[in-house]
Amino acid sequence: GEVPPPPLELKLGTVSKSYRYLRRRHWLDGHPYLLADVYIDAHLRARLAEAEFKVKTAMRLAASIPRVKIVAAQQILTVGSADIETAAQLNVQLNAPVCFVDRYGVDQRARLILVAKGIYRGDIIRMDIKLK
Repeated sequence: GEVPPPPLELKLGTVSKSYRYLRRRHWLDGHPYLLADVYIDAHLRARLAEAEFKVKTAMRLAASIPRVKIVAAQQILTVGSADIETAAQLNVQLNAPVCFVDRYGVDQRARLILVAKGIYRGDIIRMDIKLK
């Protein structure tokens, strides 16, 4: 359903009055690896087929909206530990390492159209960053 904007870690773009919210658990080889809370600008919801919400990752979902171009995106990654609910949902031990990943997407009109808050299992995270 539609909800107000989630709490934001940073100021990026103009925040919409309401967002379409969905919560998903992603699986790989029969194992859960990501819990995702996804917020898409409610005004853009009608441009997406319901099936797309079930198969596309958050950023791909936002990038696939007709007549919308993502012109700015930012990601914040924080290492933490699994609480009781997260441990149960990701099938890991309590306090196991997890990565909290917040992603933000802004369109060509400077609107914050995507906020995605994900929790990844720590044993599947790999960062590959070119330093020079």
